Amino acid sequence: MHRTFKKLHLVHFSPGGSTERVVKAIASGIGSLPVENHDLLPSANRKAKHVFGPDDLVVFGSMTAQKLFTLSDEIFACLEGHDTPFIGAIAYGNGFYGIALNELLRRAEGSGFKVAALGAFIARHSIDPDAGLGRPDASDLAAMKDFGRRAFEKISAGDLALHTLPKTNWSYCEGPNKIIAHREAHPEEPYILPPEYKEKAFTDACINCGNCVRHCPTDAIDLAAKTFDLEKCIGCWGCIVRCPRKAIRSTSKAMADVTAAFADAYKRRLEPETFF
Repeated sequence: MHRTFKKLHLVHFSPGGSTERVVKAIASGIGSLPVENHDLLPSANRKAKHVFGPDDLVVFGSMTAQKLFTLSDEIFACLEGHDTPFIGAIAYGNGFYGIALNELLRRAEGSGFKVAALGAFIARHSIDPDAGLGRPDASDLAAMKDFGRRAFEKISAGDLALHTLPKTNWSYCEGPNKIIAHREAHPEEPYILPPEYKEKAFTDACINCGNCVRHCPTDAIDLAAKTFDLEKCIGCWGCIVRCPRKAIRSTSKAMADVTAAFADAYKRRLEPETFF
């Protein structure tokens, strides 16, 4: 049995841009299909319904925080598959991805998709710039392309089953593992950072270009007043990563303490993991 597809859909939630790059690298390993891009970063795009049929192929990517990021309820509420083949990927900052792949599998299947392949890929950490610095590199991009090729060949042959299931990805440090263990025990619990972890400020380098506003998934930035709504903010750090003048900085002592405590967890070079 050989399956053919009408369209390749690239679906991603990528505040800093790394996850979108991962999805596109995976797609580069797939045959020449018409491509449609679904950027779920703007809130308006998550309010629309994105419906996919059995003749569509979806490559999905999201960032992680030991599980899928905060807006995963909202993201999967706007996605509707009809036995649609699904290739899922997560991007994480060279530390640990916890239950993120397990959650991606559960949510995708719950939204009507047939998950045929999953991958965890390393990108620069959104909060600690030294973690995953330079990733994805040439080796990573080659692995992503190969992952896309293998997944497409598998799906085209009619195999939509996921034969190797992902497991919880633990850190080698005690602190992160306590968080991961809690999330493993409470998979339905939302990931919400307290406001004191999300404190940040504009500097005088700001030129009012609006890049931060365009890449804020929750419309939490008032550029005119140079303020952040920390209740709306999810702590994705897209505004900091995307700023061309580095005019936004974290002012959170709580987040600085966490980053320092987890520093050892990011030192080893980790490699992509794939599941077919």
